[in-house]
Amino acid sequence: MRFKKTSIWAKLLLIIVAIYAVVTLVDLQDRVADANAQVAALEEQVLYAEQENALVEQELSELGTDKSIMKIARTRLGMVEAGEIVFYDADAQ
Repeated sequence: MRFKKTSIWAKLLLIIVAIYAVVTLVDLQDRVADANAQVAALEEQVLYAEQENALVEQELSELGTDKSIMKIARTRLGMVEAGEIVFYDADAQ
């Protein structure tokens, strides 16, 4: 069996293609790592938004109840129930 001699140009071209492939793979690994980090951050944001939505839905479902009406009257209007004693902090503005 005889081996055909390859020219120096063919060897050089093969080396260049191999180096290009290695550099491309390393760059793609960096991009994949960055994309995975972005996915993790976005999943965390989605989880936070879903928790916020669940809280809002719960508040909406309780909106017409006596408990929610009393809570709104206390927080927004400053009302109290009969017989309650209100203490005011003199240092608070």
